[in-house]
Amino acid sequence: MSDPHSIAEARALRDEALAVFRADLDLVKAETSPARFKERAVGEAVEMIESARDIASENKAVIGVTLATLLAWFFRGPLQDLARRLADTVRSGD
Repeated sequence: MSDPHSIAEARALRDEALAVFRADLDLVKAETSPARFKERAVGEAVEMIESARDIASENKAVIGVTLATLLAWFFRGPLQDLARRLADTVRSGD
């Protein structure tokens, strides 16, 4: 059989391990709470908005050209019709 001293040491180690586990479990519960998820999501969104604002202020011309290109692509059908009508008007001489 084991001596009482080694049993006491084993129990102390077990209790210490259980305390560490419970502390970790409490931390996991706190980090996975809905309030914490919301807090992190809001923090990430604010950080992304600030980054986008910084990039936009440094690259206004690039953003303007990109927006103009997107608008031209979305309205390509009406723009092509307009160009065709203008070309027909120029050819007909009216």
